[in-house]
Amino acid sequence: MEKLKENKLESSWYILRASGNKERSVGEKLRKESEVGDLMGKLDRVIVPVETSFYMKNGKKVKREKVKFPGYIFLKTNSVAELKYFIRGVNGASGFLTNRGGDILALSQTEVDRMIDDHESSKESSSMESDINKYIFGEEIIILEGPFSSMNGKVECVNGDKVKVSISIFGRVTNVELGILQIDRKEK
Repeated sequence: MEKLKENKLESSWYILRASGNKERSVGEKLRKESEVGDLMGKLDRVIVPVETSFYMKNGKKVKREKVKFPGYIFLKTNSVAELKYFIRGVNGASGFLTNRGGDILALSQTEVDRMIDDHESSKESSSMESDINKYIFGEEIIILEGPFSSMNGKVECVNGDKVKVSISIFGRVTNVELGILQIDRKEK
């Protein structure tokens, strides 16, 4: 039992290099192997940070997840030597990040804290976006309440829970700032 605790204390964060657009597949393979494979007990955590963005395509809102650090996977392990050997057989992985001398570098605690905070906040913001109905530039909406209720408009800018909308009043386009709960998507 003490040996297990020692290994947990010795675990450090490292950066694994991966081919472009292979970060997620390599990360998923490592996760599976750590749960029920050769790396069981040797790999604590694997993170491929992603950021979510929305854009308009053919009049529809499309969600896109983009890898935040292309070509890099963050992992916490207590057995670098065995993992280094295993990675040679993984398609898309090219090895650990090293210094010029070829020594594998562990991340400092401040780097780890910053990376994990960014990763956790991006998870929270993506769950909040589904709750609050994020709007994007150019999206058509209908105003639900206020002096402009039942009018149509287009989203110009989103700033937190405030949305700047352009509406047509007497043939002139006017920008109005509304709360996010005062508008809804226009049904087509």
